[in-house]
Amino acid sequence: MKNRSKLQVQFMLPEELNKAKKELPLIFLPVGPLEWHGLHLPPGTDPLIAEKTALAVAEKVGGVVLPTLFAGTERERPPEMLKSLGFNGDEYIVGMDFPEAEGIYKSFYFPEEIFALTVRTYAELCISNGYKYVFIVNGHGAVNQNDTLRRLCNELTAKHENAAVEFAINFPVEEEEIGSIAHAGKSETSLIMELYPEGTANTGRLPDKPAKLVYRKTSIVDDGGFSGNPGEGYTVPEGSDPRNASREYGRKIFDVIVAGISETVRKFVEKEK
Repeated sequence: MKNRSKLQVQFMLPEELNKAKKELPLIFLPVGPLEWHGLHLPPGTDPLIAEKTALAVAEKVGGVVLPTLFAGTERERPPEMLKSLGFNGDEYIVGMDFPEAEGIYKSFYFPEEIFALTVRTYAELCISNGYKYVFIVNGHGAVNQNDTLRRLCNELTAKHENAAVEFAINFPVEEEEIGSIAHAGKSETSLIMELYPEGTANTGRLPDKPAKLVYRKTSIVDDGGFSGNPGEGYTVPEGSDPRNASREYGRKIFDVIVAGISETVRKFVEKEK
């Protein structure tokens, strides 16, 4: 099995980088913001998962991996979503920085335009270095971040005749395949437990069961909370509860994610040949 650090550009010698580029001119950029993920997870959850995903995909498909870009963007929550989260609807709340959340460590969100310029510069540098395929592994699910990346990929691919740029979010599968997906919920917590087993996740920091996890008090939110179908009392449903997380579940999810993105990358490379 390859030493994973030898797939990372920052650890490779020039002769190794040039050899890998000649074999397959594919380079990955893991991306995600330092974002508040509740009391039990580190703010680097999104980019940390993206990094492990990019490395695992590179092992399967080929290519090398850039240093992880700890950057991302978010927008203010619209009124209807705020109501679904248990707020009044007239508050100004950006991303997951809920003002009532206990022990909050505010997120490092980039302004959207700065994020776009940063990613654009990385992609352009990759292309100027001779990489034909630039693939962004995005660990952050914000609508505006995904829209920004999609726009950049389309624009850069159209602009460069001999290169293409694409991206994938870290959950490129249906919920039915891996269970309920939530911000700082069971899935993300299980992934951090499995990928960083040295105690990076600590669900002991959360209230003991049977206490419910209230969205606005914890910033832990399932998909229904974001989309107008909140849990009872604006709390996290059992299927998304991070207190049900496990390393075993994290391994199952990770294997599905890596298989899905690997297939996407193979199709991307084949299409652009």
